[in-house]
Amino acid sequence: MDDNVVKRHRPGRAPADLAEQLAGREAELAPLTASLPERPGNLVGLGTEALAVAGLRTLQDGDVKAPLRMAGRAIGAAGALLGLDGPLRADLGGPEPVTLPPLASRPAGLSPRAIVQATHAALATRDAVALELFAAVPLERTTREPVSSEDTAYGLAHARGLQALLRGDAAGNDLLLEALNGCGSNGLHPAARDYALFLVSPEIELTLLHLQPDGDGFDRALRNALTLHRRYWTEVEATPGEPQDSDPAGFLALGPLAWAALRHDHGLPSAVWSDYLPASVIAGP
Repeated sequence: MDDNVVKRHRPGRAPADLAEQLAGREAELAPLTASLPERPGNLVGLGTEALAVAGLRTLQDGDVKAPLRMAGRAIGAAGALLGLDGPLRADLGGPEPVTLPPLASRPAGLSPRAIVQATHAALATRDAVALELFAAVPLERTTREPVSSEDTAYGLAHARGLQALLRGDAAGNDLLLEALNGCGSNGLHPAARDYALFLVSPEIELTLLHLQPDGDGFDRALRNALTLHRRYWTEVEATPGEPQDSDPAGFLALGPLAWAALRHDHGLPSAVWSDYLPASVIAGP
């Protein structure tokens, strides 16, 4: 077996069921978008649905770039709105830009982790619009009250480190190392610690390595990240008795995809191949 190939896991649900789920979630995107001028809090739901569409489309070799861009922009706009007193006019990838009224409070579902995932979607698709929104997010306002153990241990430091890194601030590396160390915190619920160790920690390692000229080192980290990704979605039950192998989030390794794409753009392509990393996204626009 080729060590540089990491195959995607087989979903537990039948292909017809997953195709039906894809059609239903695609149908949700237009009404959610239409609701935004009155209900800007639906930006997070729109982004979540778009990420699910991207994951499900990987099973059919469909277009994943458009839903990834929509997810990055929608969740990025939700975060950016928290720092504004007035409306925001945003291009979410639809036929017309949407005018979004200010948010009175943090919308349900918005968190530092959601912002990180949206930023990974933006990086994977080289979406300057979404990245500009991310740069404007007041990250401390994206946490719940009281702050969750996940955000205390790693979530906020991860998001802040990524934001600093993307604006060229070297302090981002220290924040990312803080987040990396926090992924194994004893203060985390076991299910949250599994998520952090299997998914978040490998993402952060790739972030720290993505511009290193050592291709073998990055590829080792990428293989490890993809292997742990597959194990998480097939072996771990965040809720006992409920398998995760058909969750759309598991069909696409979003963090590894982002850093593999950026590395490709810097002339440092990876030798690792995986169904979790759509080649069309890595290759660019």
